[in-house]
Amino acid sequence: MERKRLVGAAAQDEALRALTHSRAGIESSLAPFEPKSTFEVWFSTYRGIEELINLPGELRGEPLLEEILGLSLLDMDGALQALPSIKAGLESRFSRLVAQRLMRMLIQLHAIATSFAMHQLPAARELTNVGAAIGYLQSRRRHLLALLHTIPGICRGTQRLNDLDGLNQFLYLIETAGLGTTSMHHNIMLARVYPDFALDVENVGILASHSFHGLDLLFLEPERTAITEMADVDFTEVKLVTVNRRLIFSKAELVNNLAFIGAAYAEFKLHETSYGQLATFIHSLLPLVVDEYFVRLTVKRLDDLCSAQKLPDALRSALVIDSADYVDNTSTYAPFTRVGSDLVTSITLLSRFANHWKNVCLNRVRRYQIRSGFIFERSVKVALRAQGFDVTEIKRVGRAEFDVVATLDGVIYNVQCKNNLVDLNRIEADVRRFVRYNSFLDRAYRKAIEKERSREHVLVGELGLTAIKNFVVSRFPVATQNPRVLAYGEISRFRSVAEAA
Repeated sequence: MERKRLVGAAAQDEALRALTHSRAGIESSLAPFEPKSTFEVWFSTYRGIEELINLPGELRGEPLLEEILGLSLLDMDGALQALPSIKAGLESRFSRLVAQRLMRMLIQLHAIATSFAMHQLPAARELTNVGAAIGYLQSRRRHLLALLHTIPGICRGTQRLNDLDGLNQFLYLIETAGLGTTSMHHNIMLARVYPDFALDVENVGILASHSFHGLDLLFLEPERTAITEMADVDFTEVKLVTVNRRLIFSKAELVNNLAFIGAAYAEFKLHETSYGQLATFIHSLLPLVVDEYFVRLTVKRLDDLCSAQKLPDALRSALVIDSADYVDNTSTYAPFTRVGSDLVTSITLLSRFANHWKNVCLNRVRRYQIRSGFIFERSVKVALRAQGFDVTEIKRVGRAEFDVVATLDGVIYNVQCKNNLVDLNRIEADVRRFVRYNSFLDRAYRKAIEKERSREHVLVGELGLTAIKNFVVSRFPVATQNPRVLAYGEISRFRSVAEAA
């Protein structure tokens, strides 16, 4: 098949066709498996992935970390020589079961890296060693979790999954079909945004003329103010419970995460919102935690606990996955999955949901909306300083107010910081609405830059420099062809973008 270029409605039709094909491929691949056992194996695999992703934080500064991160996944002889030493190190540092799971993950990664290389998948380039593989797994987290939520509703056969076959069985499916569901939704949206959008279709796949990066730093969903940005909070006053250093995840860590969230956003009266009820509800689940990670309970038990804490209906309905559709599940934050007659979750999924619900509650608080804007400006300043910019303290000159003003090599960089909330889930759920709002923001940011151009003389006079460039940094990503608008998730590229503009 020769390369075929599609534009306009034809490009949208092709993206829809590819999306339907990917969805069908996921369903047909999962259907033969027995649901309960497959869910358990994949959940155990997912746990191992999460532990590996968090390993750099646990081993920061320890020689064992460099030994693990540098382990080649494509050099069989080198791996065989290095694994015994790594195994001994992990068993010395962590509990027997944690070390066992991490070793299983390293073995599975070696197998999948070899398989990807043999099949010449592009992702093979991201699996050269364990350090690169951790970044790869972070970037696929959304799909790894969507698969977990989808398995009980789609699997309906009798085939059982071996404990060590999780990645081998399903990571190829995520790479060849799962990622396509996200990229094709993005392509449908981009085809409506960009008049010159095109898809190049050939045997090996589909290449889009434009792309959209929805995730923030470290492949996380963007939020107005992350807890790591709450620099004014004195966390030394937070009452914490002791964490077992031989575990990577534990009930104690969940308790501490809730305490940190409560302290970080106390000034916005977070606990007076339904988040306070959620935190109490999560504490009520702690006696049900098994192996410091899993939580399993009946629907009735969940209803009883929700009623005991008087959780509002919106919060109760947000707790449980209500779809067996893979695409829907790439966008959910619900922590509980229905498996037979039970509901299952983990301490990490509960922590993730708590952070999400914190955002749901705070995004309605006017004081938080205003304060988060100033915190965002501070984060942009930190990022620019790290890239060599001299960030000034200019906030007002006469009647003119500015967000971030920096200089580099004799050029003034005037940066407007936009913290407008964008619901990225609408790309899948309501693309027309997303495109309308995206167009509104694109126009608004263009006008903001035009406004700054009209008063460039103010900064030129204040700083005594003649060259000036105006930019917008948006906390949430916006599909735009404006080279002067950059999403915060790509802030590490600011210097290269700014110097080229």
